[in-house]
Amino acid sequence: MAKWIKRNKIKVKDDLLLIEKLAKVRNIKNLEEWMNPPSTSLNSPYNLLNMDKVVEIIIKAIHKGMKICIVADIDTDGVCSTGIMFNYLRELTPNVTYIHAQRSQGHGLETVLDQIEDDIELVIIVDSSSNSVEACKELHDKGIPIVIIDHHKIDRDNPYADIVNCQMGDYPNKHLSGSAMCYKVCQVLDEYLNIELADDYRDLSAIGIVADMMDIKNMENRYLIYNGINNINNLGIKEILKQSKIDFSEGINTMNISFKIAPIIGACSRFDKIELALELVTCADEVRAKELVEEMITMNEERKANQKRYVESAIESIDTSNNIIIYVDNDIDSGFRGLIATEFVERFQKPVLVLTHFTYEGEESKSNKYMGSARSVGVIPLKSLCMDSGLFHFAQGHEGAFGVSFAEEDLDKIISYFNDTLDSTDLQKSIEYDLEMEASDIEEMDIKQVEKFAKIVGQGFPEPKFLVKGLVAEEAFTKKLGNHVRAVMGSNNDTVKINCEDSFALMKFRTQDNYAQDIEAHFNDESNFATEIDAIGSLNLNRFYHGGHKRWITTKQVFLEDYRVTE
Repeated sequence: MAKWIKRNKIKVKDDLLLIEKLAKVRNIKNLEEWMNPPSTSLNSPYNLLNMDKVVEIIIKAIHKGMKICIVADIDTDGVCSTGIMFNYLRELTPNVTYIHAQRSQGHGLETVLDQIEDDIELVIIVDSSSNSVEACKELHDKGIPIVIIDHHKIDRDNPYADIVNCQMGDYPNKHLSGSAMCYKVCQVLDEYLNIELADDYRDLSAIGIVADMMDIKNMENRYLIYNGINNINNLGIKEILKQSKIDFSEGINTMNISFKIAPIIGACSRFDKIELALELVTCADEVRAKELVEEMITMNEERKANQKRYVESAIESIDTSNNIIIYVDNDIDSGFRGLIATEFVERFQKPVLVLTHFTYEGEESKSNKYMGSARSVGVIPLKSLCMDSGLFHFAQGHEGAFGVSFAEEDLDKIISYFNDTLDSTDLQKSIEYDLEMEASDIEEMDIKQVEKFAKIVGQGFPEPKFLVKGLVAEEAFTKKLGNHVRAVMGSNNDTVKINCEDSFALMKFRTQDNYAQDIEAHFNDESNFATEIDAIGSLNLNRFYHGGHKRWITTKQVFLEDYRVTE
């Protein structure tokens, strides 16, 4: 059973508005600036090392009609970065193209060297390759100048490219995305050229920041996101929102990015069809954009179905006897390992490695290795533990979600290491909530305040969660299901809904079969029917038109993290 923890035990006055209570719990001193970040939050782009030099190189290429090739990275931030630079430069020169690898080939300039034609006169690499020293040298030796616009940490000196990267120098915000870096380069290009184009790409900058899990507490990032999500301009992004039935007339929120836009773009990457996403964000034709989004949404639904199939087929064979789950399957596509590891963590409440086994052929010998994705549980610093063990070739990424590689002969040592290092208290799932409320006290206006507060959430600043007490399950009726308490919905039959009194509904998305079965077993017991429930989750409003009743209906919803039946 998960442990429920109040995020901050600070006392809040009852007479405060709900949004003010949340600000107190989250230690927000100036709520107005937090909700509406001022322009003073921005750092000058000229504070980025090499900015002037990089801009002058690009302007020279434009004025001389040089052939420019943009090297795209193959994740959502890379797609947005490419969209910004390509669309911007296309307004100024016809001599710009872009190239890309696929996810299965990896990241960096080295994956696309064979695509760079001999007549290219400037290569601009976005969202990667600060450390691609050898590949840059190869182009440099051919006399091709290289500009890199990146945000990743730099481990090696690279004298073969002109690099603008927020990790260099004393730029105060080390948490910009590749897309935000490209936007800043365009801002300076605007000033040099006395034009106003950069702000057309604020939406792509914001999407990249959120999708690449940059720090949402950083005030510069909040400003960039706020201005981006309130100025949706890209034709392809608009089409994703339209087909996802998201109204963007007054802007969107970051949850729309995290759970709609980014997964749809990400599906292209996972299926090695990143060209669809790149075409979409650079598309100027409405008909073609509609076709692309239809194909991408279909692909994302296929991704969900494949993910569910992978998980269900693996469950019976997983060894749960150790403190870490290590699952090896060479048939799982590389783009799905992290997703599947996350689902295993949710089900088994243990750290998970989902791996493939391969033989690496070096110059002098062969070696057998494992490589794949790692996901942590709770607050366990899994990446740090992997690095501290000395048993991994690499552990790269976020603390709780990262890639790994290690030698075959170290597998048993790694299992023993985590059995010795972790104990049962480490493995207990913890769920944090901000405030405790009685269901009967929650009004629509309260939830509207919460939605406003949660417009910008993400890495470092999660969506507000509530412990809602006193929910009472009730029967509903539909022609399809008859009388029921629990409904399973969605295209993959993995959304669970529990109807409650006072126009409340509990919703759980992307569930495993056992989740719905446990609910079914409880509520099919007539003696348990009038059941009171305590639930932790986020608060939402669902407004829809009921054809039968011929009126609009608003339902208060809790998007479930966990629930308990009150005995």
